[in-house]
Amino acid sequence: MTPTVGVQTFKPRQQIFTQERTQVSSQFCCILSIVQTRVFAVVALVVLVLGIGLTQIIQTAMSDLQERASHLRSGNIAVANENVRLLATRAQLSSKAQVIALAGTRLHLFEPDQKQVRRM
Repeated sequence: MTPTVGVQTFKPRQQIFTQERTQVSSQFCCILSIVQTRVFAVVALVVLVLGIGLTQIIQTAMSDLQERASHLRSGNIAVANENVRLLATRAQLSSKAQVIALAGTRLHLFEPDQKQVRRM
């Protein structure tokens, strides 16, 4: 009996490395000159300042509009209250008792008695 029948020696896979494969060809390489870097920094700073200024202008405008809206709401509530008061006054002045009282004092008119009314 031979113990080595069908047994093979272990051979690890070999990877071939070349210099072409070790270099990464898709690497992003962007080196700016000092002048370009300064220009980029100034432009970024100007954009940042303009953005902050624009947001402050918008925020100020919104707060002014909110203040104006609150004044308009309070004015609207005052007008609605005045309308209710005027409707109540009109209802009081147009009531039958008020009309009879004013007709008696200003025009000297009175309701006729039963003796004065004649039916035909």
